[in-house]
Amino acid sequence: MRKIISVLVIGVLVLSGLGTAAFTTNVTLKQTSSNAQHISATVQFSSQPTFTQKDGFLNVEMTGATTDLQTKNQPVLPIYVKTYEIPYGSTHIRVSATPKNIGTMEISQQIAPARIITLSEMSEQTYVKDESVYGSAALYPDSWYSSDLGAGRNDNNQEVIFVKVVCYPVRYSPLNNQITYADSFDVSISYTAPKTQPKTVSTYDMVIIAPAKFQTQLQPLIDEKNVKGVKTIFKSMEDILAEYTGYDQPEQVKYFIKYAYDTWNITYVLLVGGLKSHIYAKDKDTISAGWKAWWVPVRYVSIPLDDDEGCLCDLYYGCLYNATARFDSWDSNGDGVYAAWDEPGAANDVFDMNPEVYVSRLPCTTVSEVNVVVNKILTYESTGPAAKPWYKTFIGIGGKTYANYSGEPDGEYICDLAYNYTKNAIPDLQLVKIYSSNRDTGGLVPIPKDIIKSMNKGASFVLFEGHGNPFAWNTIWFDGTYPVNWTGGVNVYLFPFISNHDKLPIVVVGGCHNALYNITILGTLKDTAGTRYFCYGVPIPVCFSWGLVVKPRGGAIASTGCTGYGLGDEDEGTVDPVSLSSALELNFFWQIGNNSVTNLAKAHSQAITKYINEHAIHQLDAFCITNWALFGDPSLKLGGYSS
Repeated sequence: MRKIISVLVIGVLVLSGLGTAAFTTNVTLKQTSSNAQHISATVQFSSQPTFTQKDGFLNVEMTGATTDLQTKNQPVLPIYVKTYEIPYGSTHIRVSATPKNIGTMEISQQIAPARIITLSEMSEQTYVKDESVYGSAALYPDSWYSSDLGAGRNDNNQEVIFVKVVCYPVRYSPLNNQITYADSFDVSISYTAPKTQPKTVSTYDMVIIAPAKFQTQLQPLIDEKNVKGVKTIFKSMEDILAEYTGYDQPEQVKYFIKYAYDTWNITYVLLVGGLKSHIYAKDKDTISAGWKAWWVPVRYVSIPLDDDEGCLCDLYYGCLYNATARFDSWDSNGDGVYAAWDEPGAANDVFDMNPEVYVSRLPCTTVSEVNVVVNKILTYESTGPAAKPWYKTFIGIGGKTYANYSGEPDGEYICDLAYNYTKNAIPDLQLVKIYSSNRDTGGLVPIPKDIIKSMNKGASFVLFEGHGNPFAWNTIWFDGTYPVNWTGGVNVYLFPFISNHDKLPIVVVGGCHNALYNITILGTLKDTAGTRYFCYGVPIPVCFSWGLVVKPRGGAIASTGCTGYGLGDEDEGTVDPVSLSSALELNFFWQIGNNSVTNLAKAHSQAITKYINEHAIHQLDAFCITNWALFGDPSLKLGGYSS
C-alpha cells in the first residue's frame, strides 16, 4: 500500500458523482413533450465559507459540500458532486448549474495546496505551490461548475446514462487574496428520452470464456449453474478468435462480450485462464496487452505511477458502452495505447469505467487448477449459510497502515467499518480482531501464527488492511514507524499451513500488488530490483490473492487485490483514512450489508460504481479503480444456496 496525502486531481473528469446529499432540495422531473424531459434541483450551501488555520495556510469549508477539489500542489477547495440517472439512449442532453447570491471575501493567508506524499517521501512535510495558480489573479477553478456523461449498470441492474454535475461554491484568486463564493446553485438537466425500452429478457446470465482444453473440467460448474437458475454458456477462446475481429486479442474478446450482452443480455463474465506457465512467460506483447503467453488475454491500462507502467485490468472487459451508446474501446484516439492517462508520449484517452457486465477471472495455468477451483465453488454453493456455522465469523486483520485515526490505527478502523456494514446482512456476525493494538492485551495480532490459526476455523469474510507485494501481506504495529516496525503478516510460503478445508471465506486484500497475477518463478527471481514484479528476487509461482483461491484443501473461495500499488490518504488524526483503495474495499462490504447484494461480482462492480458516484474521478482514482482485481466465480451466491 502506498501513501498519498490528499487525492490527486488530474485531467478530465470521467463519469462520476454522488448520491443524494444534505442541502439538496426541490428536485423535480417533468415531461415537456412526448419525449423531452427536464430535471431541476437546488443545491444549498452555508451563507459564507469558514476557515481554519494549519501550517501557515487556510483550510476552507462550506456546509453542504460533499468533498474537496484536490489537485496536486493546487488550492484545496470544497465542492459538491451529484450524479443523476436518465434512460440509456437519451439524446440532446443539456446541463447547467447557475450560482446564486454571489459574494466576495478578502483573506489574509493563502489557501493550502494539496500535498501528495508517496512512501518514498514519508518523512517530508513540505508544501509545494503550483505557481501557475498561486502566481495568478485568475479565479480557480475557472468556472462555477462542470458536468460529464457516462453509461453503466445501476443498482437495479438497469443500463442508464449517468449525468454528473460538479458545483464549485468557492473560487479563489491568489494574487488578489480574495475568494468568490455562492450560497446555492440551480441545477438544470434537459434531455430527450428514447422511444424504445431497454431489454429485460435474458437468454443467458453468464458466459464462461476459456481455452477449449479447460471445457471438460468446467462442464460440471456450467451444469450446476444452470440447475441453480444461473443460465450459463461456454465460449472457447479459439472460437472467439475465429469469429470476432479487433485491434488485438483483448479487443476481440471484448467484442464477443458486447455481442453476448446485446444478444443474450448477460450479467456475468467468467474468464478462466492465466499464464500458460508458472516457470516463465513473457507476459506483455504490447504496452497494452498480453496474449501469446496467456490462455485468456489480458489488457494493461496506461495509467502510470512510478514503477507501475500500467496495470492489469479485467474491468476493461465489462465496460462496453459510453454515454453516446457507442462501443467504448478505451482507446478513444485510436493510437493503440489503451486507457492512457498521463502516459508519457501518448495522448490521454476518454473512457468510461462504469461496467455493464460484471467480470472476474480465475487465472488458472493448468487443468488441475481448474479442477481445484471448480470443486471449491460446487462445494461452497451446495449448502447455504445455515449449514455453515463458521459463516457467522468475520476476520479483520490490520494495524497502522499510515497513521492513527480517532485514537485507532487506520487499518483497524477500516476493518471495524467493514464488519459493521457486513453485520447488516448477517445479524449474528462475530468479529475476530487480529489487530496490532492487541499486542499488549494478549489478544490476536497480525503475525503468521494468529492469522493462520484464525483462518483455519473458517469465516465468511476476511479483510486484510495494510501493505503488500505479490508474495506477502504485512502491517505496522500501532505504536510503530514505517518501514521499521512490521508485525510479521503472512506470505505465500505459509499457505500450506492454512487448513480450513471447506470453510472458505471471501478474502479482501488491501495492499500493494497482492493480486499481480502475471508473475512466474523465473520472472520474479530475475527481477531483483523489484521494479517489474515487485518481489525483489523472491521466486513465486502465484500471487498472494490468487494463491489463496487456487490453493487445494482450504484457502479462499474468492479474493480481491490490487494488481498495482494500493493508495490511501494519511494525515495523523485528522484525515479520514477511507479513501482511494480502502474506499473501494469498504464499498464491497457496503454493497453486501447496506445494499443487499448477494452475488460476488455484483458487489465488486457496484463498489466501483459507488466510488465513481461519490468522487470526482481523476488520474489516481482511475489508477485504483482499474487495478482492483477480482478472482472467483462472478455469479457466486454469497454463503451458498439453501436447500
